[in-house]
Amino acid sequence: MLGELLRKSIHLAGLILPVIYFFLDKPTMLIVMGVLTGIAITVELVKWFSPDFGKFFFQIFAPMLRRHERRGAMTGATYYMISAFLSVLFFSKTLAIVCIFFMVLGDLAAALVGRMWGKTKLLGTKSLEGSIACFVVCAAIALVKLHPIIGIIGALVATIVEMMPFPIDDNLTVPLVSGAVMHFLMHGPLSF
Repeated sequence: MLGELLRKSIHLAGLILPVIYFFLDKPTMLIVMGVLTGIAITVELVKWFSPDFGKFFFQIFAPMLRRHERRGAMTGATYYMISAFLSVLFFSKTLAIVCIFFMVLGDLAAALVGRMWGKTKLLGTKSLEGSIACFVVCAAIALVKLHPIIGIIGALVATIVEMMPFPIDDNLTVPLVSGAVMHFLMHGPLSF
């Protein structure tokens, strides 16, 4: 539990990027995100190809990593950087910020509530209580900036994607899938 709390506190630090985006234009934010994403991917590659660096990396970060990440899988932080970059690239500023908040705060709510009070198991380790927390937080975020129908549907999609046992990290899938659905609802044939 302590490792997960430490991991989620680092995850919470990810809020800095959407907050920064409030003050920057899209081209500038893409440069910032491109540099940070490049650094994250470089660290992953060096970790895999340099045993000395890999040993150093794991000595520092092992308590925050999940089992599959300690075995060499790409970290959730790198998935976060990639998905934040892609959200800024593909979506409007408002929608990208909402999607990144979904990823950080929705996932945090799901994990903390699910671990503390989750009794009704849904899929794997996911609980009904954690999923409800994810939905409530994502809906609250979306309703601040988006049309209510788009916000509720986006929050529901984010919750379902967070709950599903996809082989791809939810730091990548939650913002991109929910963002794509909301983008379609905003700009598609039935736009709101």
